[in-house]
Amino acid sequence: MLTTSLLNPGVCYIETLQHPEFLCQAVYHGEAPVPSRQPSETLIDELLIYCHATNLSAKRAHLKAAHGIHRMGPIVVDERIQFVLFPITVSRTRNPFWVNLHHFLQFQPSDDGMTMIHFNHGMMKGVAADYRMCEKQYEKALKVLDRSTKIKEQSALYITRSHQMPNI
Repeated sequence: MLTTSLLNPGVCYIETLQHPEFLCQAVYHGEAPVPSRQPSETLIDELLIYCHATNLSAKRAHLKAAHGIHRMGPIVVDERIQFVLFPITVSRTRNPFWVNLHHFLQFQPSDDGMTMIHFNHGMMKGVAADYRMCEKQYEKALKVLDRSTKIKEQSALYITRSHQMPNI
């Protein structure tokens, strides 16, 4: 049965749950969290298949080939609205914590070894991740978004210019 994805551009983050029935939950600003029986990567895969007819493994292969990122890479869902999901924790269960770049504001280290994530609408979330690793993942997300946007713009520019050139 084909259904729409649980995720949309309004998601702030996807976090892993320690629950007997649910593996993760999608958290939206001003709404109740939406739990899922599937891991976070399966949710992202479903979103990519539903919206773009591609999957997570194809996006990862593109990251490896085009950007040289081999692991823990950001997934660009839509360049125009900066819908980029980037992982910030290392998870052995292949169910990492994902942050949506569109709603992200900054990371802040705390005294107890946690990193606080600030979102642009005032929401905050503490995660057990190294601050430097979080910043590195953020920089990767910005770099990949910038390059992806430029690749799309240059492709469009190339197509429009090739039609304007006179035949010799």
